[in-house]
Amino acid sequence: MAPLAAWCRADYIEKRVSKVVGNDNQVHLDDGTVVDYDVLVLNVGSRTRGGDQVPGVWEHSLTTRPINDFLGKITKREEQLLAKFETPSVVVCGAGAAGTELAFAFKKRWSKLFGQEIKVTLASSSDTVLRGFHPSTIEQVNNKLAEH
Repeated sequence: MAPLAAWCRADYIEKRVSKVVGNDNQVHLDDGTVVDYDVLVLNVGSRTRGGDQVPGVWEHSLTTRPINDFLGKITKREEQLLAKFETPSVVVCGAGAAGTELAFAFKKRWSKLFGQEIKVTLASSSDTVLRGFHPSTIEQVNNKLAEH
């Protein structure tokens, strides 16, 4: 990360965050350092949340974390499916921005790769995709989901 930060001319701090004070636009670090910000972006983990509580997750799914391994997992699964002459159906768990994007991406990539339309299901605990987004965005995405 440090080389990427240097290339971007960004500061790089490798320390644990102890507290975020949104009202003050501050991040407090374990060593007592306080970092002020205008915009805060949080990357909240490198593991799939809840994966250890659901039997079979690690053996039977393509988890997106760590993200650096994800494309390799996809490629490996593609090779396995093609070798068995199997056309997959896909379930994407989570209908936030990332899950919705993955649903569209798998539909396009794998329909082309396997030479036929594949079935993609987007599963969510919410009654809508992109919960919390602007209603017009949700409507547009729902229209595209209905098309595909």
